[in-house]
Amino acid sequence: MAWHIKKTSMMASSRTVYYKGNNCWTETYADRSTYSSEANAKAESYIWEKKVTAGWDTTAVNEG
Repeated sequence: MAWHIKKTSMMASSRTVYYKGNNCWTETYADRSTYSSEANAKAESYIWEKKVTAGWDTTAVNEG
């Protein structure tokens, strides 16, 4: 099962963006980074810190 990270775009609140890696986000689902487990997805500490400090609505999603 693969996992990915998504959140609502800060530029257009009705759009979903996916974490691409290297502190970059994309609207293109196919360009998202995938992870082998939720723990690996949550190892992207910068993103999860922003969830707390900046109120990002970030979630780790199981594609299985």
